[in-house]
Amino acid sequence: MDSLTVDHTYGGALFEVAKERGKIVEIGDEIKEIRKIFKDNPLLKRLFMVPTVSALHKRDAAQKIFEGRISTELLNFIYILIDKNRIHSWDAICNYYDKLIWENDGLIKGVVYSAAQIDKDRLEALEEKTGEAIDKKVRLENRVDKSLIGGLRIYADGKLIDASVKTRLEKMKQRIRS
Repeated sequence: MDSLTVDHTYGGALFEVAKERGKIVEIGDEIKEIRKIFKDNPLLKRLFMVPTVSALHKRDAAQKIFEGRISTELLNFIYILIDKNRIHSWDAICNYYDKLIWENDGLIKGVVYSAAQIDKDRLEALEEKTGEAIDKKVRLENRVDKSLIGGLRIYADGKLIDASVKTRLEKMKQRIRS
């Protein structure tokens, strides 16, 4: 059961509305566009996050910026976040919505940590092997972690596959000390 966090509650509700209306992809694309706008205009994002700006002013700004550019459902959702003082959770809510899209498509998102960047072919092979290990279709994002020295650490579907040199060395130290 999903925990009752703001991101799960609100992201799940938005996803259900999008699913009912057949707008999962459309709203997902609109969310990406808003995230890009916020990334390119951090002061605008901050306007929506500042607690001293009234909800009325935030709603007015959202209407002027987004009305006609995004679906009514997403604009109404933004109004709800503003009214309930949950707009500060925008990124987490969007991340959860993205996760639900992946799950709806039968995919699991994961992360593979490596000491150096992994090429596309190797990443695809790791996705296949990881998918076989957890019996799900997996898409991995590669993140470089120089502290691993070598090997890999994969997180997917709440599971950890740790084949890093760092972990092997730590285990060897423990055996030597025992």
